[in-house]
Amino acid sequence: MNYQDPVAFLLEILKIYSPSTKESQVSNFIYNYLKNLNSNDVYQDNANNVILKVKEGSPKIYMIGHMDTVPGELPVFYDGKNIYGRGAVDAKSALSVLLHAALNLKDLPCGIKFIAVTDEERLSEGMKEILKHEEKPDYSIFGEPTGINNVAISYKGRLLVKLYFKTNPYHSSSPLEEKTAFELMIEEINNIQNKVRGLNENVTSYFDSVTAQVVKCGCGDSTNKTPAEAFTYIDIRVPPRFNTFDLERILLHGQYFVEDRLEPFSTSPSNELPRAFFRGIYSVLKEKATFVKKLGTCDGNVLRSYYDIPIIAYGPGDSKLSHTDQERISVSEYLTAIKVVERSIRELCKNRQKNIN
Repeated sequence: MNYQDPVAFLLEILKIYSPSTKESQVSNFIYNYLKNLNSNDVYQDNANNVILKVKEGSPKIYMIGHMDTVPGELPVFYDGKNIYGRGAVDAKSALSVLLHAALNLKDLPCGIKFIAVTDEERLSEGMKEILKHEEKPDYSIFGEPTGINNVAISYKGRLLVKLYFKTNPYHSSSPLEEKTAFELMIEEINNIQNKVRGLNENVTSYFDSVTAQVVKCGCGDSTNKTPAEAFTYIDIRVPPRFNTFDLERILLHGQYFVEDRLEPFSTSPSNELPRAFFRGIYSVLKEKATFVKKLGTCDGNVLRSYYDIPIIAYGPGDSKLSHTDQERISVSEYLTAIKVVERSIRELCKNRQKNIN
């Protein structure tokens, strides 16, 4: 293939189906692609992450994209305008944007690393591995589909819990001496949702609202016996006005297990990182950027739980197409996003050097 051709590269990594835990082939491809560009400072770690040390310097900037996708392979093709395939939106195009922008920034005095991580769509094991062996950055940009004139400065957190209930079983025709496990489960779900409504009283923004959704539940093993055991998984989304420990204390009691915990994060729009992207977007697109807040989570939540640094997310694509069978990316938007990221990082470094001098 033609190396350092962003369109050819994106097509190749989309052709490599890489759902979470099955990223080794795409990881090797990215590694070899960078090696063939005479990038000696590229390596893989125990989680199949690919790390490229672009430049030593200060401040340290991490440009992080994820190479895994949700399950569900899709045909990959290019119609001359759009590229289609699993990961075209979420988020191999954003990964490629960061990679190719990083390759154009070797002349800067800033320290720059490009990192392609695994397992973002599952348990973020790739990002957790990075935090074991890479030093603290001063800034981090995550590749996610925001649209090329939007910069994500805030993400909600997540508390995923499993609740478990156990009682005595009874014949379904008998009068009951106690509530069934199913009834206890429904009662507790209602209790949690009532508390959530109280927390959201007078809150007008959905982003600032706490949500608690049942995502999985089960009970019973017979059609003529009341269930002795029941379980439910509740996905609690946490706005920055709380942390996950606050909501665990307020909402939960009894027997439960925390399956996943990601703290929310927010970067001030007046911070120099989002301001650099504001200037970069205006420089390339001749229009003002919009700072947006995201309802989901990303690996930025994991990084922020370790380091209190400015974090944003940026990348091409319509996030409404994420995880759908209609994933597609405009090639024009994709190539423009590379220019935006390069221009924005240059603005960030220029501003930092000006402040130092």
